[in-house]
Amino acid sequence: MSPAIILSNKRPGWRCLALTLVLMLELTMAGAKEYDTFADYPGFSTYYGRRCVDHHLPQSAHDKVLLQKFRPHFILPPKGQLPIDFYADYLSHTVLRRRDNHHIVVDHVTPDLLAAVKDSGDYYLDLQLGRLRAAGLYQSDQSGLAHAAVRQAVVYGRAYHQKVSFPAAGGPVTRHFSFLKYNLVFAVSGLPARLPWGSETLLRLLGFNLQDWHELDNYVAATVVLDEQDAPVAVILAQHNHHRSFLVGRHLSLPADQRLIFDIAERSNELYRDAATPGPVAHRVIRWGLNMKYLLTGKNPPFLKAQDLTYGRQAGGLDIAYQLQFLSPCDPFYTAKMMLGERRRLFGHYIGRDGPPGADYYTIPLLLPMGNLLKASYYHAGDPEDIAVLTQAIDLENGQLDFKRLIQYGGEHFYRDLQQLEAGTAR
Repeated sequence: MSPAIILSNKRPGWRCLALTLVLMLELTMAGAKEYDTFADYPGFSTYYGRRCVDHHLPQSAHDKVLLQKFRPHFILPPKGQLPIDFYADYLSHTVLRRRDNHHIVVDHVTPDLLAAVKDSGDYYLDLQLGRLRAAGLYQSDQSGLAHAAVRQAVVYGRAYHQKVSFPAAGGPVTRHFSFLKYNLVFAVSGLPARLPWGSETLLRLLGFNLQDWHELDNYVAATVVLDEQDAPVAVILAQHNHHRSFLVGRHLSLPADQRLIFDIAERSNELYRDAATPGPVAHRVIRWGLNMKYLLTGKNPPFLKAQDLTYGRQAGGLDIAYQLQFLSPCDPFYTAKMMLGERRRLFGHYIGRDGPPGADYYTIPLLLPMGNLLKASYYHAGDPEDIAVLTQAIDLENGQLDFKRLIQYGGEHFYRDLQQLEAGTAR
């Protein structure tokens, strides 16, 4: 049924619901990519260059020790799905389809085959969720985990070592930071647990599975930032289409075991700082960075506002045991340019429900250096100065965000706050 036909219905309730659907389509299409996948966005090829042509840059033994030592606790909600092994669980239950006609080319994809076609726009992967469920490897709530033939959860660890420059009163200061990134992989990604009134009912009536909005969730990540003495000083969390940076000792506490705690959101799988409360915690959700001001203030919400729900340990969340795995930074899990999940359409249009490319393509190229991402994501709810700068950096009329301004501002404030914490530690 086309939007025009729906809108012709004379019942006011249906007109309201139809308008919601049409606006959802229009707003989603406004953010649709002009490229085959996000990996084709200009700048990635320049930034990554030829790093994977001649060698595979394995993780060092020291990096593996650091990644094991500071591996976070991840708290699964009661209705959460367990993180899975990309190769043993996800890839082994996919088929390879042609992009032009969607026909199956290979019905059991191997790692070697993925490596051979990872940069081809002619193919895409399609998860056979029924096969995964039949194998006992997909559970949509904790209650089934104990009785299913579930492999141990897997998290992928990777270390970056980068120089980060910060503006300071006496001139730029360079710090040597280590960035320990932990990627969780989920079979599917769903919509936030709380949607605008009526929209969840409408989407279900139209046949959408809100737990399975797109196949493969490989961008879920927490990055622990270490200083020159290998002490945790900050964390970067990926949340929907943006990131947030927090200082250890200011915005979150370091547990005695030095393993930070993050809560996994119901249905969407996004990560949030742990909330030690007896009930679920709601988090405002934004689709694009242009809505960051609402994220910090709660005022003037966008039309498609929503909320994620997290459950800490006291609220029924499960501290999952997992195996830390290390892949080459050149592995297709990180570098594949093809879609690693089904190409899904709405009314004949691709609207962002497609499976993602490799996990390296997690933000725009300007923010790929971890230092830039750390600085540009350093803004906090209720801070009037942060809100004022975001207001200046956001150009809603032209749909643009001044990331260079955010990098400059975030760098100044992050380094100032870090110095205050380090001075307090020294005393």
